Amino acid sequence: MNTNEQTEEPLGLPKGSVRSMMSLGVVVAAGAIAGFLLVEDTTADLTKIVVGGWIAALGNVIGFYFGTRSGG
Repeated sequence: MNTNEQTEEPLGLPKGSVRSMMSLGVVVAAGAIAGFLLVEDTTADLTKIVVGGWIAALGNVIGFYFGTRSGG
């Protein structure tokens, strides 16, 4: 295989596009689930657990992202 050849990317999109679309899909789905639970019953234990878990997970992801970027 010639190293100068461009490798074919999934769906013919630029590199990283499929990963970005998948990530955006997960975030939108999580937001939709949390929004549905908040609209249905804000006092339910399930709502508190799910929304609290998503906030904690988002905090972990942001902390990890910036922690690895600043570590250099």
